[in-house]
Amino acid sequence: MAQARGIEGDLERLNLRRSLTSGPGRLAEAFDITRERDNDKDVTAAKSDLRIVDDGFRPEKIAVTPRIGITKAAQEELRFVVAGNAFVSGKKL
Repeated sequence: MAQARGIEGDLERLNLRRSLTSGPGRLAEAFDITRERDNDKDVTAAKSDLRIVDDGFRPEKIAVTPRIGITKAAQEELRFVVAGNAFVSGKKL
């Protein structure tokens, strides 16, 4: 992920690890997901080369917050995050 994002340094430092995937753009870059190649893929299809799968993890609490980094519908609570997760971008919950 660090190589895909062009990040060098000691990944044991929490701030550097946080910067790998905090936010949708950084996450996509870390996984080398591109709009040109991946935009129309069905991430739920078993035969897709880009899939989201259930690993069994169940967080204790999901937080719902207003959207960040945008102007359109910015006050809408359409952002769902694992509460307390250090790798989520924006204000820590």
